[in-house]
Amino acid sequence: MKNLYTTLNIHDYWKDFCSKKSESSTKDMKTIYFKLRNPFNFSPHRFDLGRPFIFNKSYADNFFFLKLYELNQDEYPAFYQYHLEYFLKENAGEEKDFFSYIYELTTTRSQYFKQRTPFGSRHVLNKESLEKLNLFLKFLHSIDQWSQHKSLEVLLVEKEEQIQDLKSKIEILEAQIKELNQYESAEKISITEGKLTTVIDLLRQLQELNLTDDKKLVRSQTQSPWYKMLSKYFLHGEKEIPINTARNYFPANKNTKLIKGSEVADEDKIFKIIPVDKKD
Repeated sequence: MKNLYTTLNIHDYWKDFCSKKSESSTKDMKTIYFKLRNPFNFSPHRFDLGRPFIFNKSYADNFFFLKLYELNQDEYPAFYQYHLEYFLKENAGEEKDFFSYIYELTTTRSQYFKQRTPFGSRHVLNKESLEKLNLFLKFLHSIDQWSQHKSLEVLLVEKEEQIQDLKSKIEILEAQIKELNQYESAEKISITEGKLTTVIDLLRQLQELNLTDDKKLVRSQTQSPWYKMLSKYFLHGEKEIPINTARNYFPANKNTKLIKGSEVADEDKIFKIIPVDKKD
């Protein structure tokens, strides 16, 4: 008689077993939260749950904590993410469903150990397990975007603080708007149709005027105040002046070649600003 392991493909047997097991337990367990190891695979992923030759989905929760107790604290994020990805792949749920299940499972297990007698033979082991659970709960709190771990009273207090904070911000914004409105005009200055570039030429001339001590009459670090002023406070005929159009006439580098159509034609340069020659 040949050896059983030479005639039986153990992995095929396992797949067939899982398939039948899954079909028979569909009604009992519709949601799969954890990835269990193949009991005949002796090199499973380090986060897979279970023991060699043992397969019972009803023990999945226990296997989850047994694996958790083996891990270091810095491994919790990867451990959580590994089983979350499996959960999302196998089920139609969302992360909130997975998190809620894990959180309730962990808090229940924590309460169990807190209720154990400190004089029992397993006290030291129970204490170590509880410490691990508390560390894992701390991790869960850090990723709890649904406030599952907070009581209703705490949530109400936090919401009230958020409301008060928003009210304060609104008051500040309203004060800023009120101040800015002081500088708003009821109307804009209308430039005669076709003479936009004439006004632009005058604004450019203003930037080049020097006083008798060679200081600039007006100056700015950039050209933005000029084109923003033109766009905000002037109309070309009855039309608004788009800020991008205005910007084209005032490049950051005055030596830059202007975009085609942004040059001021000689026939539009009809004014020249010159200093008054004051005689003694």
